[in-house]
Amino acid sequence: MSQYWQWMEHKGKRFLFVKFSGLNDEKAYMEAIADVEREILRQPKGRIVPLVMDVTNTRVTKAVTERGKQLLEKSKSYGIPDSPAVLVGLSGAQKAIVMAIQLIRPDLHVAGTLEEAKDWVVKRIE
Repeated sequence: MSQYWQWMEHKGKRFLFVKFSGLNDEKAYMEAIADVEREILRQPKGRIVPLVMDVTNTRVTKAVTERGKQLLEKSKSYGIPDSPAVLVGLSGAQKAIVMAIQLIRPDLHVAGTLEEAKDWVVKRIE
């Protein structure tokens, strides 16, 4: 476990809970993404890594967005398949950005609460 992630269970299904909430400093956000990436890449090839990400009160910059894309690309190159991911705590502007991303990545969802996020992600785990 780290200050940025922990494995959790909900309704008997396991997912990675990512705690980005409160990150407003770009350098700290990048370090948090790197920490999450290391955990994702520790997983066996072929295993999905369902994500619930709390992004409440964060400041997402272009560099942070690019680093997130790199995490996805690196995960794929290591044999980690696209996995269900849900965001909670988005501001209005952030929701608009996510809606655009959903055109490319339909397994990305936005939830209003943490409980809704957990329910959504576990329904997508086989």
